[in-house]
Amino acid sequence: MTPLVVLAGMLLALLAPSTIEVTLDQSQISAAVGDTLTLESSIVNNGPLPTDPLVAHLNVASLDGSYVDLEDWSADVTRSIASLAPGSRTSLSWEFQAVNTGSFDVYVVVLPNGTTTVGPLVASPPVHVTVAGRRTLSAGGALPVVIVIPVLLGLAAAATLYRARRSA
Repeated sequence: MTPLVVLAGMLLALLAPSTIEVTLDQSQISAAVGDTLTLESSIVNNGPLPTDPLVAHLNVASLDGSYVDLEDWSADVTRSIASLAPGSRTSLSWEFQAVNTGSFDVYVVVLPNGTTTVGPLVASPPVHVTVAGRRTLSAGGALPVVIVIPVLLGLAAAATLYRARRSA
């Protein structure tokens, strides 16, 4: 392709209104670190022409400055979508794990696969995800249990032995 054709295609793609709509099945989720979460996305072609093949990508953005490594949240963040006929819809299920505590936005971006056309990308509205910490067990307070349980078991055994000898 000549640079002029590519430039014209990019200009048309930028000026043309997007005919793809991306929605998610939830608007907010509360979770704890380690929870596995699932979102359903719906991609619809509202235009009069079929789309080219598309690519959908799951994204996680921190709202409070927490570090986000997308590969920790999900191993499956990019999906290929076949061409969508006018008025048709496809659904994608996204499974991811809450890795960090904090406040996050999770959203899906759909864009042309880049092999034949250049076009605008379309993002879903974000799903607000609040991730709380998970309480873990600690050794604090274990010493009394470690001492009291064997003493109680010893007293119970001694009482049983005393009763057995007394009744014999």
